[in-house]
Amino acid sequence: MDLTGQWQFFEQFEAGFDMGHAILKQVGDKLSGTLVYREYIDDEGSFLIAINVEGDVFDERLMMRGKSYEILESPFPIEYCLDDRIAELSDPNRIEGHSVDDQNLEGRFVLRRIHLMES
Repeated sequence: MDLTGQWQFFEQFEAGFDMGHAILKQVGDKLSGTLVYREYIDDEGSFLIAINVEGDVFDERLMMRGKSYEILESPFPIEYCLDDRIAELSDPNRIEGHSVDDQNLEGRFVLRRIHLMES
């Protein structure tokens, strides 16, 4: 399954949720790309972030790691903890799994394919 393309992104975690999009490129079993989303934190507000990700696809599983980030817009100072995301790959148009960051904050995420990109 080739994950190259544009995806809608949604993630829910204990203190809020994220909503945005991803552009992913897969070459062989290696994945790279960018997640851009607005994170909404309960009782604090929201900020816009772009995260560069890398990953591996193996045995119909995806392991995707945040490598770096840029805060694009925020009304308050941010020290962001990058996530590891693990998903089962059973549908070519949907990636669903869980995430955990360096502070052991866990979440559930889903990516829904918007459209394929030419490789």
